[in-house]
Amino acid sequence: RASRGGSPCRRMSASSPVLKAYLVVYNVMCLVLWSLALVTGVRGYGKRGLRGVWGASGSFVLVGQFAMVLEIVHAVLGLVRSPVVTTTIQVCSRLWIVVVPVVGSECEIGDEGMPGLMVLSWASVEVVRYVFYLCSLVLRQVPYWVFWLRYTVFYVLYPTGITGELGTAMLGQRCFAQSAKLISAIMAMYVPGSPFMYMNMVSNRKAAFKKRHAPPPRAPRGCSFPAGDDGQRSTTAANKQAVAAAIAASGDAAAAEACRREKNYRFQYVRHFKKLVAVSAHSEENALAVARAGVRWIRRNFEFVDGAGETRSFEAAMASKSVTVEGRLLKTEVVQGNGQPARTFKVPYDGGWHPSTPKSPSKTVENDELRALADLWVLRGVVEADAAKALTWTADYVVKGGSLRDCYFVLVGAGSAMGPCSTLLGLGANVVAIDIPGAWNARAALTWQRMIDTARKSAGTLTLCTTDKPGATLAERAGADLVCEPREIAAWLCEVWLPSITVTRETRLCVGNYTYLDGDLHVKLSVCADLVIERLLAAARTRLYKPPACAFLCTPTDLHLVPDDCALASKTNAETRSFRLLEKLVYLATGALRPNYSFEVGPPDQRAFVCDGLSVAQGPNYALAKRLQHWRASLAFAAGYVVSSNVAPSTATLSVIHNKTFAWAYGGMPAFNFEIFKQETTTAVMAALLVHDILNDKSPKNPANTKLDNPLLLFSSQSVHGGLWRSPYAVDSIGETSALIYFAQLASQPILAVAIVALAAHFAYAP
Repeated sequence: RASRGGSPCRRMSASSPVLKAYLVVYNVMCLVLWSLALVTGVRGYGKRGLRGVWGASGSFVLVGQFAMVLEIVHAVLGLVRSPVVTTTIQVCSRLWIVVVPVVGSECEIGDEGMPGLMVLSWASVEVVRYVFYLCSLVLRQVPYWVFWLRYTVFYVLYPTGITGELGTAMLGQRCFAQSAKLISAIMAMYVPGSPFMYMNMVSNRKAAFKKRHAPPPRAPRGCSFPAGDDGQRSTTAANKQAVAAAIAASGDAAAAEACRREKNYRFQYVRHFKKLVAVSAHSEENALAVARAGVRWIRRNFEFVDGAGETRSFEAAMASKSVTVEGRLLKTEVVQGNGQPARTFKVPYDGGWHPSTPKSPSKTVENDELRALADLWVLRGVVEADAAKALTWTADYVVKGGSLRDCYFVLVGAGSAMGPCSTLLGLGANVVAIDIPGAWNARAALTWQRMIDTARKSAGTLTLCTTDKPGATLAERAGADLVCEPREIAAWLCEVWLPSITVTRETRLCVGNYTYLDGDLHVKLSVCADLVIERLLAAARTRLYKPPACAFLCTPTDLHLVPDDCALASKTNAETRSFRLLEKLVYLATGALRPNYSFEVGPPDQRAFVCDGLSVAQGPNYALAKRLQHWRASLAFAAGYVVSSNVAPSTATLSVIHNKTFAWAYGGMPAFNFEIFKQETTTAVMAALLVHDILNDKSPKNPANTKLDNPLLLFSSQSVHGGLWRSPYAVDSIGETSALIYFAQLASQPILAVAIVALAAHFAYAP
């Protein structure tokens, strides 16, 4: 809340002198108002203590607080980079309480101490906040003392502010008997809301200090975002241009231009991605044209910086065999397993993830128990029926003695948390692992050592690309830098490894992208992995009896065309919820708890529902990286390749739950029909779907078996969405509410304990 550490506004953007001047004037006005409130409040405190604060400063507080309503307007118009819903909640949450002393003047509420404590807390916070914003607008860098106060004063002013607000509300209860229940309901929201907001500010403080003290950025190496006229490599500018170029390929020039001109792209990018999906869904031709244009723009405009610092377009650099960063020669080493292949397919599972049960699954399920679990997931709307069928197909294949000894899986990002490496090795497959060099650091070497140890105990083989390093272990020699060596990796796969394998009519080959890193690195990894996949598919097609395959893990937090029954189930779930009227009021008041299916796409005779799973908090880089994978999947499927691209569930990996806000939201999402999967469960289930897609010629991911009206429908089948597709509300609109539910659950336990003790004492000592 704005009263406890400031509004959610980040550094204000001023794209024109007029806008900057307006923002400066607005912030100066607010700073003056809150400074007057603070000074007069302190004077009132000196005369009568807290009881004298409101009478001295109340008029300034009222004007200052209602002036902050303009912050909502700023967010709506895109004048500042702030989420509209959050800003609205944070500003409006103080408007009701600030009028209590005014309306309750007959009860002399303003002469009490609680409004005074509230005012001094608010004014102290706002003075610091508006000084911070002014410095952000007029200075190159905010002075450290201002920065420190901005992200520190809430430690004291949060408790005092909330105490003052609750105290003022209690005074209002006594004065306005007819509204007592309403005030009580609002006060009850403080129970889960206060700890959530406090911990959120602690998390924001850590992030702000980390960013403030971050080392200067390194000189670009390898794949890089394009440099602008000012020499800066803006991820936002490139993101907009790539999406706009893709939209333009559909013939919608107006939509493409609107994307290019978007000023608040960080918080408005979702609507442009929606447009991107809408124009793609219009026809198969549109979808493929959009995919080709998006890939082409990225290849031609992204840059590659070689070891000498020379910059070329990514496309030109990849076409040249002399452009290099490391100049390393990649070699091949193979780890042969000495174990026996699994005779049953096991899925680690002991329930979904929750902050109260964060440990790895304590048991596994197999055979009939696994089939029962798959049926239960379908019944609960966590997994689609065709995904459950694919899971049990693989389980039956393994039980019947099916072998993966003729299957080769090239895993780009083999050591990732969501990768299928260990599961495939356990089934006797041949895995080719691509990941960061083990020589980088101890953690990277440990990742390689874990894969090597797993391979030795398995029935499969692990093939590594390595480099010479005298005295180094295999784990330290293994790996290559995908961002700096994409051409070398592709050449090693196509020219060294592929010719070395024995090809029979049973040979299957699949190359999958399992890479992930935060921010712009995710896009760079996707760009480089895309090149590797494209080249290996083309090279393998001429050597294999059956076309090779590619694989991707689709995120549920994206835009997907879904089966009609998912949308209907979502609507039914919304209509049958116990608190649907209250939740509808929340939606009307704040925009949170938005219906899951807000729009349809496609030609008039083939309309399809779109599940709006994009989360603004994940950012446009994440969305672009995933969209590039969709583009490659669409183009590959149209070219006749098997594409195992299935939606994976929201999973509690360390890369996600290290962000406490996401972890808290995960804790409350089961209230909206979600199941958050544990990492081990997800990797096993998605590996089973991968095996099914590669070996079962009747898979919906096989173009020889499946005719799709539009490539976007490729992602509609075999979804393990974790409940997102059938949830009553869009995932991006339940985050704050889910976190509040989680904290309410935490608070309910001690409250229940106190109530039980009180009842016991009552009956024990009752006369």
